Amino acid sequence: MPPPSALAIKTGAVARLVKEENSYHREIASSKKSLDALLAQESPDVYEVRQQKKVVEETIVMIPAIRKRLEAALEGLELQIEKSGDTEPEGTREKAKQALEDGKALLAQEIETADA
Repeated sequence: MPPPSALAIKTGAVARLVKEENSYHREIASSKKSLDALLAQESPDVYEVRQQKKVVEETIVMIPAIRKRLEAALEGLELQIEKSGDTEPEGTREKAKQALEDGKALLAQEIETADA
C-alpha cells in the first residue's frame, strides 16, 4: 500500500482539528450544564462551584489556540489542493474540499467567551 499523499495528510489534519474544536464546544456545554446544576442546588459547595467554573474557563481558553492551528492547516490544505491539481484521485480531492468547507464553516462561527 503506497504511503498517503500530502493532500491526504493535510486533509486528515484539518478533519482532526475540526473534530477537536467540536469536542471542546461539547465539553463547554457539558461543563456549563454541570455548573448550572451545582448553582441550582439549595446550598452549593463553594469549592465545587469554583472548580467547575475553572473547568469551563480552561476549556474556553483552548478554542483560540485550536482555531489558530486550524487556520494554518486550512491554508496548507488550500495550497495543496491547488498544487495537486488532477494528480490526486477524485475521492481524495473531494474529501479535501469537504474538509476545507467544514473548517471554514467552523471558523465562521462565533467563539464562545468566558462571559457567555
